[in-house]
Amino acid sequence: MGTIFYRIDEDLKAGRKKKACDRLRNLINEFPDDISLREKLGQIYYDSGFKDEAGKFWILSELQNFDMKEAVDIYRNSLSNSGNAILKDIVFRGDKNQLSEYLKNILSELESDSFRKTKHIPEFKRKDREKGNYTESKDTFLSTIGLYLFIGGLILLPVLGFVKLCELIKILFEIIF
Repeated sequence: MGTIFYRIDEDLKAGRKKKACDRLRNLINEFPDDISLREKLGQIYYDSGFKDEAGKFWILSELQNFDMKEAVDIYRNSLSNSGNAILKDIVFRGDKNQLSEYLKNILSELESDSFRKTKHIPEFKRKDREKGNYTESKDTFLSTIGLYLFIGGLILLPVLGFVKLCELIKILFEIIF
């Protein structure tokens, strides 16, 4: 993971903040338990002036200064302090048991608010993918047959059109002669 952080730092130095943010988002998806990735992404958004977006990623962090608290408050207010909306927006796929007590309390508070207001708690399953082990969808027998019938129909349409055109020309010559 060391080279990816080097790339992120190089992207930031070169002013490619979007690329650095994309790399960090990918890392968050790959390592959802690492809260420091969210903190780093939040810092990039904060430095860029996007306080609400910084708050989105800092909401699951220990608030270390006034800037972080301000950004989280702005973020919460932007979603009307709705636990349901916040949970759907932050999409935490990590293991709650690995969080500190403070962060567990925040998640618990958001979940209870969500359940109280909507009778539903959004849950997001962990993406368990191994690198290089992506499986493509398997074609079923019926989908393969359907594909061949569709292609055959496309080929057959012009042929039938040509046959019908020949019949029309034949009829016209019979009428004229």
